[in-house]
Amino acid sequence: HPDGFRNSAELVAGLRSAGNFEIAVGAYPEKHPEAADAAADIDALKRKVDAGASSAITQFFFENDDFLRFRDACVRAGITVPIVPGILPVEDFTKMCRFAGKCAATVPPWMHRAFERADTPDTAHLLAVATASAQCDVLISEGVEHLHFYTLNNPDLTRDICVALGYQAAPFAAAGRSGAA
Repeated sequence: HPDGFRNSAELVAGLRSAGNFEIAVGAYPEKHPEAADAAADIDALKRKVDAGASSAITQFFFENDDFLRFRDACVRAGITVPIVPGILPVEDFTKMCRFAGKCAATVPPWMHRAFERADTPDTAHLLAVATASAQCDVLISEGVEHLHFYTLNNPDLTRDICVALGYQAAPFAAAGRSGAA
């Protein structure tokens, strides 16, 4: 639209001028498909933060070193808002690979080998829980305070990962109700 925002930093500034609320923006630990290079991604994130973003949620990734390098580069660039890593539990490896291709997210060779060997749905589920919980465990040990799970409408897999990390969901209680139903 000719009178619209030219980029995401302008959108963030417009939202910030509308009120004092949390604004989370996207970030890319691997190069965004349209970015010239990794430095351009850092510059774009810095502009969004300077415009008023209060946090960033990353595109999913599978190699923690990619995220940790990105986080460190953000700190060097003066980006001080929380950067929340995006975690994609693998429900269907073939679909995930197609999705990763569209996002230019790298699927490492070790994942291809591991999921090719997962010959039953139960084995693939266990592998998905193991790989995502191991990824999260390392990130937490590196000082990450929050994780963003891309559940893709499968909360059960994310729940199993959280349980593997030692987190249990509280029993569901209907809001505003007293007594048993």
